[in-house]
Amino acid sequence: MHPPQIIDQLSTLLGRRVSVRERPSSAADRDVRCVDVPFHRDAAALRIADAVQSDLGPYEWAVVDAAAFLLDLGAGLATARDTMLSRLLHTERPARRSALAEVRARGWVDGRGDDLDVLVILLDPARALAITAFARHLAVTTHGSLHVIGIREGAAVFVAAPVRDVDELTDAVARTAAMHAVVARGVGMAACAPTALELDDAVDGALASARLRAALPDQVASMRAEDLGGWALMQTLPRSRALLAQACPAAFDLIAGDDPTPRETVEAYLDAAGRVPAACERLHIHRTTLYYRLDHLPPTVRTALADGLQRSTLHLALKLLRLWDEQGDPIPLRHTRQPERLLA
Repeated sequence: MHPPQIIDQLSTLLGRRVSVRERPSSAADRDVRCVDVPFHRDAAALRIADAVQSDLGPYEWAVVDAAAFLLDLGAGLATARDTMLSRLLHTERPARRSALAEVRARGWVDGRGDDLDVLVILLDPARALAITAFARHLAVTTHGSLHVIGIREGAAVFVAAPVRDVDELTDAVARTAAMHAVVARGVGMAACAPTALELDDAVDGALASARLRAALPDQVASMRAEDLGGWALMQTLPRSRALLAQACPAAFDLIAGDDPTPRETVEAYLDAAGRVPAACERLHIHRTTLYYRLDHLPPTVRTALADGLQRSTLHLALKLLRLWDEQGDPIPLRHTRQPERLLA
């Protein structure tokens, strides 16, 4: 962000007029009711008008800290460590690779130069300054175990030593998000192996995991990109209703009615790999009820369940429909079968 954008966002988030003043302040300024926060190594200050320090709570100070940090970073006056960490997301590959090599060589992430984790926290749409303030505050509250490297596609991105206590991390994210009045929609992680030359693949994997967790928290159990399995494949498939209808008409026949029971039954049955006791436990029904429901499914669905490849395709199609719907691309319950051609 450019300095005017930072100042504008800071004024909006604080609800107060903010300006940049050169330091030291003149004698006349000492009679003005304001808070001066130094940056640029004390050569300048953020002046928050009509305020005293006690007017600013933890959230306000976090936002001011983020603004001062971004102004220093943009002017090339941040610490060498912060500068190099921010370059891990540089737009140019040589800069990213050089930064990772230096971060490892200097042991700037908990003294480690081997395995690293990338953590991504996907927030509801928020200003860049608000995301930076949230990220820096979270890094402080986790006692330095997380290191902020920037923002990618509206998400806060961190690098860390391999994360061990996921529950503790989740609690810290929730507390910090509540204090900053933002919503953490999804958290994702991915490993960056010692042989990796840059973080990009790990960042992309963590983003994919965070998006899936945001869309389907009850379906995607793990935060780690390495555990996504088939979900990672589904993220890459084209969003084409007609193509999906061509590949698996049974899925659309299954969701064509107003009653969600057939879909829930089949999905639970497939999730349980056809094991009746497990499916009944998930659905809280007797096995006789399950058999009755399966016997009264549409003919195309019964045919699909009886064939190995069709059964797998149906399972995949139901997950895709659920994923697209939760990500804001609802699939019509009824469709006309005029499919697109399958493309290689």
